[in-house]
Amino acid sequence: MHHSANSVEHESVSVIRRRQRIGLILLSLFSIAYGGFIGLCAFAYQWISQTQVSGIPLTVAYGVGLVFFSLVIAMIYGLLCRDK
Repeated sequence: MHHSANSVEHESVSVIRRRQRIGLILLSLFSIAYGGFIGLCAFAYQWISQTQVSGIPLTVAYGVGLVFFSLVIAMIYGLLCRDK
């Protein structure tokens, strides 16, 4: 649940709902990317384990990409939910 850090600070319901909506959209984007990785590992393991990107196995490149993608999503959330 989203609560104010300060008991004196109050946020409107519309601000809270906007932040929740942004969070759900960004979570959905990451879940699709992560689901793609899991799907490839589960159903196309031979292909993904043998494919290389610049000499790096695709499984490693995709996994590292997911980590960086999660950081980008966190930054986007922080920027979109910042008080103006």
